[in-house]
Amino acid sequence: MFDLLIRNGRLVDGSGNPWRYGDVAIQGEYIAAVGSLADAQAKRVIDAEGKLVCPGFIDAHSHTDVTVELNPFFESTIRQGITTEVVGNCGNSTAPFPQDGNGGFGKFGDLPVPYGRTLGEHMAALERRGMSANLGWLVGHNTLRTIAGIQGRTYTQEQYDKMASALRGALEDGALGMSSGLEFEPGRASGPEELLRLAGELKPYDAIYTSHIRNRDAKVLDALDEFLAVIRKHRIRGEVSHMNIRHNTHAPEGAVQRCMEKIQQARDEGLEVLTDMTPLNFGIGSMAGILPEGLSAVPPQELAAALRDPAVRQRLRGDCDRYWRFIHNGEWERVRMQSNAAFPELNGLTFPEIAAKWGKDPWDCYFDILAANAPDIGQIVLVSRLFTDEHLAETISHPLYMLVVDGYSTAADGAVAEGTGFPLHYIGMAWFLTHHVREKGTLRLEEAVRKMTSMPAEHFRLAQRGLLAEGYYADLCIFGEDTLETPFDLLNPRQYTKGMDYVLVNGVMVLEQGRHLRATPGRNLRFRGKGAGAR
Repeated sequence: MFDLLIRNGRLVDGSGNPWRYGDVAIQGEYIAAVGSLADAQAKRVIDAEGKLVCPGFIDAHSHTDVTVELNPFFESTIRQGITTEVVGNCGNSTAPFPQDGNGGFGKFGDLPVPYGRTLGEHMAALERRGMSANLGWLVGHNTLRTIAGIQGRTYTQEQYDKMASALRGALEDGALGMSSGLEFEPGRASGPEELLRLAGELKPYDAIYTSHIRNRDAKVLDALDEFLAVIRKHRIRGEVSHMNIRHNTHAPEGAVQRCMEKIQQARDEGLEVLTDMTPLNFGIGSMAGILPEGLSAVPPQELAAALRDPAVRQRLRGDCDRYWRFIHNGEWERVRMQSNAAFPELNGLTFPEIAAKWGKDPWDCYFDILAANAPDIGQIVLVSRLFTDEHLAETISHPLYMLVVDGYSTAADGAVAEGTGFPLHYIGMAWFLTHHVREKGTLRLEEAVRKMTSMPAEHFRLAQRGLLAEGYYADLCIFGEDTLETPFDLLNPRQYTKGMDYVLVNGVMVLEQGRHLRATPGRNLRFRGKGAGAR
């Protein structure tokens, strides 16, 4: 007798093949049988007639490591059918923690965390507390630089040894690989040779290198070449994070096609390289991303004064043409404040609205907000309309793009919700299905599910996940194709995806008839090298 039997579902198995009617039997944490199981008996039966039954979705580009302590139930992502998230992206991971602090405590959200905690210790602590979904971990290059005390381009052998030791330790603990974020401090100051050297540490572990590359507009082709040089040198797996081109930012003609030709050439050479794309026209990012390296390296206690200096401001108006490049074209209406601590009343407003409210030029408003939030300017987040519909369709439908959210799991209320002013975190993965599949017909349902399940599972070596198949872990979701709803409202963003009926993680029911049970069967998927995968 099985523990659970799901009958009469429309099985979208994650392979990309057409859906078929069938049953799924679950025993313990595994899928025990898939097919026509008319004579099977089970302790519990769910009639899924008219519903889709899919593998649990895998978000291969997530930042949930920054919220999991405050949101162990993965409230917003479980309700989208996400059962596994790959975290530590864009060069920033919440573990390992620096060794300094004289035995004291750092901060993880609002919680104290012991300095010197390794990734393995951090993962064990999360599992003792319990979590509702699975996590796979990348180690951030920016985090490694912080551990080693590196800010500029140069580093000592001792500092490199600290980075390499911390990386190897995390890989021994089960990290999937390393990520870089080369538009952000302190990784932005690093040179290609540093990344080439560090990536060599990944080779013995068959670990992956993922990168938020150095540029995605005017110099995107050069930035992609820098990434591919690392992959080629060490013959390691690679992931180009969110390979997208922001509208009206001086990118070369046909940039996406030319980038994908480069990636395909690397694949033709036998290299395993993929990329991914987010679901919305809108995106989020750091307000401080426009600052030049010289200013971002100013000591925190001096930064506010520098940002208030009229001469510095005048210079910056001509020297901030990066990251949010379109504001240099006067397109301020594309930029909206998501969260800042100094002026919370501005959160949700566009910069023309802020300028009108304050009676100032938008640039002065921008610098005033940065100065008031110093030294924590890295915590200020903006929302902007980044992409055209045509660009989204071109990337999402491309065979080498996985479908990811590039957000984090949150909740509709409580402490974790306070800084969440963007719908992406609540609807991102489901938006692929409701908007791009159902409404726009950008790609087939089965292909969308493959790009959200078996494709990332195989690429990141998440063993026995991503398919509805016998012997695979029972991560799955059940929902109506036409009843799934993704409310999108920039002014009222804290709305969960609606219509997800059931979600199971490792064979345990976490969402039942749309109600979160607060079960915590999630685990950290520790990578054990080639052939073993992450379990």
